Amino acid sequence: MVKFSADPRVQGLLDDGRDGTAASSNGIRVDVNSGPSASYSGLQLALGELKARGATFGMLGERYASEWAELFPQSGAAEPKLAEIALAPSERRLHRESEQNYRILAVAAAALCEGSEELGRPLVLEGVGGADLGSLRGFMRAVEFARTRRGPGIVLDAPHHVRTPACPEADFSVERVRCLRRMGVAVHLADLSPSLPDKAPDPVDATGATNAGRESQLWAAAFGDGTAFDRLAAVLAGCRLGFFSGNWESMATLAGLGRKLLTRFPDGRVEELLVAAREQDRQAEAIEFEPGILRTTDDVRAFLAKVLGVQATFRGRQDQALAYFRAMRAGERLSPEIRAQSHLYAALTLTKRMDQIADAVAELDGGFTAVPGKDGDDDSVRRERGWLHNLRALTHFAQRELREAFGHEKEALACIEGLDDPSSIHLRINLFSNISVLQEKAGRHGQAARTWSRFKEAAGSANASFVKHHAYRAAGLALLNGERDAALEDLSKTLVCAAEFNDDFHETEVRLEVGTLLLDSGQRSDAAEHFDRAAVGATRIGDPYRMALAQVGRAAADHVAVGGETGVLARLSLTHPERAARLAERTAAGDATGLLPRVRTKLNRPFDLINFQE
Repeated sequence: MVKFSADPRVQGLLDDGRDGTAASSNGIRVDVNSGPSASYSGLQLALGELKARGATFGMLGERYASEWAELFPQSGAAEPKLAEIALAPSERRLHRESEQNYRILAVAAAALCEGSEELGRPLVLEGVGGADLGSLRGFMRAVEFARTRRGPGIVLDAPHHVRTPACPEADFSVERVRCLRRMGVAVHLADLSPSLPDKAPDPVDATGATNAGRESQLWAAAFGDGTAFDRLAAVLAGCRLGFFSGNWESMATLAGLGRKLLTRFPDGRVEELLVAAREQDRQAEAIEFEPGILRTTDDVRAFLAKVLGVQATFRGRQDQALAYFRAMRAGERLSPEIRAQSHLYAALTLTKRMDQIADAVAELDGGFTAVPGKDGDDDSVRRERGWLHNLRALTHFAQRELREAFGHEKEALACIEGLDDPSSIHLRINLFSNISVLQEKAGRHGQAARTWSRFKEAAGSANASFVKHHAYRAAGLALLNGERDAALEDLSKTLVCAAEFNDDFHETEVRLEVGTLLLDSGQRSDAAEHFDRAAVGATRIGDPYRMALAQVGRAAADHVAVGGETGVLARLSLTHPERAARLAERTAAGDATGLLPRVRTKLNRPFDLINFQE
């Protein structure tokens, strides 16, 4: 029986138990082979077992109530809802980063460590190779988190055992290997054994009050014995929920099923189908992944091709994504908006993921042909043309043609003049952001700052999440303009907003940067305070690399040498092994302060602690 623990303390337990038998018998065993039916279900199985054994998880449920409500729906709804304080992934930018997913997985990882420590027994995970992808990323996070704690740790039992993929589009074997290798498991693709049974566990949230609970219900309906209409409605709703929860495997499986169910489906029932799907996903009118412009069966088929393209590009499979996006235009009865989207997403993939600008421009020309722009166009047509102009500006920007890029951004603004639907508002904000970035890159920093300040007039500008991001960029632009005091004031606003809803990730990152800024100007006492608070945040998220950075900063503020323990701490990092090794080497050499992070002009960061992309 293969066993593994990333924590050397737990490995010692395994060694003492003659190949792990004693430690395994003492451990809390739980089967987390949850399958793709719902995000976080594997994590919920593990957390539920710890709770059943008496774990209380300390103050985590109180501090992170919004995330806790997703993991423990029986605890009751939380205010504010997670969607109100954390950002979702972005379809229109093909941007997989989701603050919502990160926060749920980060809290789950902390809870696994906390519960195991309360009970004084290692958590033994069986079937981890068959967990839903979101849970697998959470377990990956928990293994690194456990390295920073003194508890009994986490044991992986036969992690190379996996499920047989439901279909070729949903074969996530490569991603599973990457996650396991990030946990320290020496496993290759050829080592995987497709021996786990396929099973969909009973939803932890049987009421469907959370997205994960609804995902389980929709999965069951899609693969049930209902009518084609009912199953298709569940497919569309499930794909949409999977997009927001990061359940890419479910999206791919459902989309493949939906394409089969569309055979001989009548155009006349498409509008009714969309109504049924919206009622089931219970999502608010969204600015992303919105199927509202579907009018024919060909449109629905194109939407499912887009689902497959989006999950492919999120996985880094850009050739596959491009093929799916181009397949969207295969139907004869396509709405002009869908045809335009086919060209848009193909061009977006070519521009942002493949650096093939000329091919992207050709795709955009096809998009403009689909929605040529004329008086009396529907709002949805105007909006799609606006998105095309926005991306055409990006292609000019990539070729350093800033004047032409400005021109297309203005054309895009004209397309959505007077429109106030969620997608148009999203585009308008995106445009002002892009114009500000163009001005920054052109060296017109003052103008960039003035353009950026117009965001304060946007809808939702009082929202803490909005202010957090807005104030950070304002600070970065102020520094470029030599306005250091204004920058510190805006950075303070960002930190207040991050702390308001316990955003440990961004607060830690920004405090490290502010500490460095103050250190550079000789304000050692103030810098020390920020590094201390960064250390607290990094400990909360269980990130040894950032914990070590905070120690480096604090030592520099105190004008003392960094201790050898800082290098040892850095090398516990599974997320950044190369950076951690460099930090440890520079620490030993006494010149690690140059590795401290500095303020940028955008707060957006990859949620590296849960990412497995190479």
